[in-house]
Amino acid sequence: MKVFAIDTSTPQLVVYYRDENRIITQTLMAKDKHTKNLSILMEILKEFEIDFDGLDVVGIGIGPGSLTGLRIGISFALGLSIDKKIVTVPSTKIIAANLLYCGKDIVVVRKARSGYIYGAIYDDKLSVKVSPFVEEIEKFKERLNGDFSVIGDAAEFFGKKFPEFFDYPQPERLGMLVEKEIENGNFVDKVDPLYIQKSIAEINFEKRHRKDG
Repeated sequence: MKVFAIDTSTPQLVVYYRDENRIITQTLMAKDKHTKNLSILMEILKEFEIDFDGLDVVGIGIGPGSLTGLRIGISFALGLSIDKKIVTVPSTKIIAANLLYCGKDIVVVRKARSGYIYGAIYDDKLSVKVSPFVEEIEKFKERLNGDFSVIGDAAEFFGKKFPEFFDYPQPERLGMLVEKEIENGNFVDKVDPLYIQKSIAEINFEKRHRKDG
């Protein structure tokens, strides 16, 4: 079986590939627009002579995260997945997998619009405790309690900072979760990105509502 997976929800693009003979992982920290970075990544992958036409399964990180990055990555993956099986994984879960079996709940927080975060909470075996959401930083702090570890590029707002490695998806973790979805037969017919960013109108409405209250 040939499996290719990609996540472009953060500035760190990650790719996982597996066939009968090898596993290939690649990471590229974005220095330009995701379109250009994806092109660079694909140029690197050419060296491995991957048979994209012969893929059996395509795995896709569906966010939440950069809307532009997600659109580009998901569109690319869908182009590869014609007549192929597809599995999807929330990008917050890929990040949470960096602390798998840590013995605490894993709080993933990523920078969203100014003053807001994307977040999700998992237990240390990656079962979902709070599904991906977007919320004001201070509001989320108020309801965050218990014994937990915080990772993600917004962890600095919570005074708990791991090395930067833990803040972004890693290709090995992407591969692990995609392989688990394949093993469980969780194939999808439609890819629904987690576009959960609130609009300016929603944010302004909430602010006015709080003032009026």
